[in-house]
Amino acid sequence: MLKIQLDNYRSIFIAIALIGLLLFSWPTVSVLFKMPHGQQFSEIYFLGPNKNFEGIPSNIQTGVSYQVYLGLGNNLGHSSYYSCLVKISNGSEFMPDTKLGKSIDLPVLYEYKIFIKDGDSIQLPLTFQVDSLTFTDLSCQLSGMRINGLDVPVTETSDWSSDKAGFYYNLIVELWLFNSTLGKSQFNDRFVSLPLNMTQRI
Repeated sequence: MLKIQLDNYRSIFIAIALIGLLLFSWPTVSVLFKMPHGQQFSEIYFLGPNKNFEGIPSNIQTGVSYQVYLGLGNNLGHSSYYSCLVKISNGSEFMPDTKLGKSIDLPVLYEYKIFIKDGDSIQLPLTFQVDSLTFTDLSCQLSGMRINGLDVPVTETSDWSSDKAGFYYNLIVELWLFNSTLGKSQFNDRFVSLPLNMTQRI
């Protein structure tokens, strides 16, 4: 009778011991066998001058400095080096093609290089000023800008948009990710575009 009771308790003790072993070894197991994460992605977005979604400029005048913040987030499951390429296009040029993984073929006006740990996000200040606009009846030529205090060469002409009744440009920031295997940065299929209405004259 006593032997039967001990056999029953022995099974319980073995089960408790196995559970305890799993609990104590779990940190080591989780390091050796990395559990799958959810969807892995990077994020990029514009914020207004108060670091929220209000006050993002759209109607632009020459000689006036405007500020936004460029928001970046790393949810890739590992720390990463990013590059953010600032470009400007007129209203009729194409945007980057995220389906084909192709950036837009325009000059880089300014570049941010930033290291972001996994799970972190950061907001980078971006100030811009239009220095030179030349208007005709049907076109507007942009030939001078300042980005983060630096003069940058720009030559872009926007034709009159009858749909929007104005001259429009797009301030584009592309997100590039460093590929350690290839040893170079690649377009990360992420970008933001800020439409700028440069119709108003002073």
